[in-house]
Amino acid sequence: MSNVKRKTLAEAVHDEWIIKYFYLDLSVEQLIHKQHSIEFVSFGDDSDIPFTAKNRGYTGAEDTEGYSWLIMEVTDYEIYQTQLQEIAYYMDFLMDTLAAPTFLFKKDDCYYRTTKNIKRAMQIGSYNYLEKPFIKILANDLINRWLFFDEDRNPNNYLVLHNSKEEPFIVVIDYNKTDLSAKEMKIMGNKDKFGWHRKEKTRFLTLLKPENFENLSIEDFEGRLEKLMSIPEEKIRSICLEASSFNIVNPEETTELVVSNLLKRRAYINNYFRTWFKPKDLKKEREEDERYSGLGKSFLDIYKKKK
Repeated sequence: MSNVKRKTLAEAVHDEWIIKYFYLDLSVEQLIHKQHSIEFVSFGDDSDIPFTAKNRGYTGAEDTEGYSWLIMEVTDYEIYQTQLQEIAYYMDFLMDTLAAPTFLFKKDDCYYRTTKNIKRAMQIGSYNYLEKPFIKILANDLINRWLFFDEDRNPNNYLVLHNSKEEPFIVVIDYNKTDLSAKEMKIMGNKDKFGWHRKEKTRFLTLLKPENFENLSIEDFEGRLEKLMSIPEEKIRSICLEASSFNIVNPEETTELVVSNLLKRRAYINNYFRTWFKPKDLKKEREEDERYSGLGKSFLDIYKKKK
């Protein structure tokens, strides 16, 4: 594995308001307690939320810091799944993925899926996301969504945010299709070519079609794979237990299930990516550069002779 020193997400985004908005100045343990300590000064006001969110059944809320949130009441089975979606968000946070803060909120015996409203951003469909810098960011996000068994990632699931230096950053939103409870490998790697066997009918709309990334090298994934594999098992366990303790009846049982699934999945993903993606052929790149350089010199010599 590489020993290259990489920027943290907080260092990369640069702007203090982005760091504060996405809690990048907190540890994951502090983040869990921060979210579950949030108090709302208004609840159920949809005047400040996007039209698309309203269409999906969300309404709005504002916390004591003036931040806007999207809220939707959940019941029965959705309560448990929303708690697991919150854990997926914490895993994204640990892997330096810019994502909309998400958690399960309880008010007056009702439970709500709660997601921070990302205002200063545009949907990724407004950009050519198959070119740099977006293509490599999405390629790495393929690792995260595979970890969560999230097969359906369309352009509505990503926003693009710019910092004061006009650098673009992709923001992951919407954990609704996350599945951390399935014990079997729902998403399996294809043995004949890079890619996964998928079940979702909308797979052809996804931004994460594996064929989009076939020409990349292992260096393009190394940082994300290293982050994924370097998270200690006990760290994952403590996060799951802490997050589950707020609303789940049996947090110990949930924790062991999720930890077991995440450990199995990350080992599979790491092995699969390292099997298919090879290091950059620096010698070949150098030879091509020299060939094109020589071609340019030839044209220059011809031009001089004509003069």
